[in-house]
Amino acid sequence: MLHGIIINMSNIIITSGRRYIDIDAYASMIAYRELLRATNDNNIIASTTATLNQSVPPLILNLKYNLDRPINNENNKYILLDVSNPSFFDEQIKPNKIIEIIDHHTGFEQYWDAYPNIKTQIEFIGSVCTLIYEKIIQSGHTEILDTDLCKLLIAAILDNTLNLKASITTDRDHKAYSELLKLGNVSEIFYKEYFSACESEIMKDFEKAIKDDLKIEKVGILPEVIGQMIVLNLDKFNHEKMNEVFADYPEWMMNVILLEEGKSYIYFGGGDDVKQRLEQLFNKKCENDNLLILDKFLLRKQIMKKARNTLSI
Repeated sequence: MLHGIIINMSNIIITSGRRYIDIDAYASMIAYRELLRATNDNNIIASTTATLNQSVPPLILNLKYNLDRPINNENNKYILLDVSNPSFFDEQIKPNKIIEIIDHHTGFEQYWDAYPNIKTQIEFIGSVCTLIYEKIIQSGHTEILDTDLCKLLIAAILDNTLNLKASITTDRDHKAYSELLKLGNVSEIFYKEYFSACESEIMKDFEKAIKDDLKIEKVGILPEVIGQMIVLNLDKFNHEKMNEVFADYPEWMMNVILLEEGKSYIYFGGGDDVKQRLEQLFNKKCENDNLLILDKFLLRKQIMKKARNTLSI
């Protein structure tokens, strides 16, 4: 028996979402695979048919842990991490073969209550890797937490909580992060190494990185086109290139989160009308005709929620 699940198959496939996966999905899949391999005799595979995004830079890919190749087998059973909405499951998934779901995106708890044979853990927390770390500790198999595996988990927690400064960060995330630093003998400046590596990947194709992550949706008084980028500072940020990216859009905004300052720099285009609307939304004057700086950073989804709430008042 494995964490309350009876295992009687040849392959257990740990996977996540479709289209692309981030460092939280990538690292949690690998770490859970290592835990399950240490606690049972089944063939445990961590694989995806999705593309890795820029949050999984060479710094991470060069660690000794990697994903496995997908294995097509009718007898495969599946464990889903970092996703619980069936619309976003990896394409290799066979719904009737799912045995476990672990996610930190809430909203589908009741949906899975209708499937008592599937073990689910859906909790509001900063990172799925925090949940996997806790499982490793509870299992007593802390010997698997070598430096490279700790770095994987740390990177995911840092990325999903924006260096532990995002509002979704919990005490459990803080605890997992600090304990992983000690267990893996990882330097506290690892966060700079990680985010710098992600920045370098983004800057290799700045335009594609922005366009692949655009949110195009009319929400309240916001411009219809909204981009987002997370950087340590503005040293490598290409303002001229950003204007080129949005050249085809009459109105746009770009939320640039500066981790070291803990602020959002909101660049925008569309003239005085957009300027006035953003000043109204944030109750703050713009620095100039295309920049508004928030005293603390907000994620794009938080900005959109704020716009919706303002519209409903």
